[in-house]
Amino acid sequence: MHEFSIASSIVRQLTEVARKHDRRLLGATVAIGPMSTVVPELLSEAWKYVIKDTELDGATIHIDRVPIRAHCRECGAVTEGYDPFVKCQACGSMNLEIESGFELQIINAELADDTEKASPTG
Repeated sequence: MHEFSIASSIVRQLTEVARKHDRRLLGATVAIGPMSTVVPELLSEAWKYVIKDTELDGATIHIDRVPIRAHCRECGAVTEGYDPFVKCQACGSMNLEIESGFELQIINAELADDTEKASPTG
């Protein structure tokens, strides 16, 4: 399951952000689209294991599920959904221009305020 390596990569990036600001990470939001092939539930579980006994231990992850949004090249309709085998909801065509759904991105990091400095680990 590649969610563990993705969770590890997210943790590395967020650790850098927390250290740069000398703050503890409280949580993060990650956007995931169905075309990214990341299973949100598996990423959430992997997160718990990857942060255990690290300076991010206790930080939460919120996953924003981004729908596939596609423009039909046949009839012009816009289709949204979460099934990676998307077809136009208006005419049934699969001749679509995918506009979103490939997302796998850190949207934000919630850092503790000044009174909750990061612990001196690392």
